[in-house]
Amino acid sequence: MEPTFSGELQLAGWSESHTGGCKVTFWLSGPDELAAFRTLTVRKGNTAGQRFMAALVEVGDDELPVPPPSVKESLTPETPKGGALAKLAGMWCADATFQAWLETDPDNAAPNESGATLCLYALCEIESRRELDHDPAAAERFNRLIRGPYMKWRASKGLA
Repeated sequence: MEPTFSGELQLAGWSESHTGGCKVTFWLSGPDELAAFRTLTVRKGNTAGQRFMAALVEVGDDELPVPPPSVKESLTPETPKGGALAKLAGMWCADATFQAWLETDPDNAAPNESGATLCLYALCEIESRRELDHDPAAAERFNRLIRGPYMKWRASKGLA
């Protein structure tokens, strides 16, 4: 069977969300390589959704295949997973009300989830939310500087 597309791709990014699912985006080398995909959506009424099977191999600068990192290397025991505090902090950073509360302090800039996350990192002196569940000092800072004051602010606004 003739492949629908055969060519070189460059990874543009990936994402995972509860609304959009898991996504991987690639850049093609030019518009000519997009032609195969354009005909697919035209044939299906200008919508995507066709299924494909793919086998991808990373290519190094020397044009040779690069072996993938083993699962064991990528999930080392030194990388603890986030627990309850990390999940709570993640939910709050995504919440517009929490972002608004952070911005009540002129030293904080949290107009969106990324800004709120950066404020949380700075206030708690962490580089990852999972540290909140594994570093007692970070958890204490989170509770003292964020959780307590945020809960009092919510109560004062009738949001508790």
